[in-house]
Amino acid sequence: MSISPRIETEEDIQLIKDYTLLPILLDMLARDIDELQLYKDKIVYHHVIFHLSEIENAVRSEVLRLKKKMRAANIIVLTTDMNASGIEVEYKVRGYIHHFKMLRSLVKAELSSLLADMRRRSG
Repeated sequence: MSISPRIETEEDIQLIKDYTLLPILLDMLARDIDELQLYKDKIVYHHVIFHLSEIENAVRSEVLRLKKKMRAANIIVLTTDMNASGIEVEYKVRGYIHHFKMLRSLVKAELSSLLADMRRRSG
């Protein structure tokens, strides 16, 4: 039994969601690392920066892995629009265009979850 090309699977949706959220997480990590650089002479801040950098590298690797997986599944993100209410994504799965929206509160919750997962994997 094969899946209709019109229907995206849960795995497809998760790939797109992670692919959308991980760059936001990268931006947040870069911003926080930059802010903490002011205190890099303090030993505790130096360790925090080191761990955040490790997570940042893990996120970059995950983005590359997701890109490969999406390419293999014939999934393309067409547009990503961030606005005050959240994120809207238009994407193509096996030739069919789909959309999804995530409210700002859900984006925050998902980012926290992704960060926790990345932290567990790196540590």
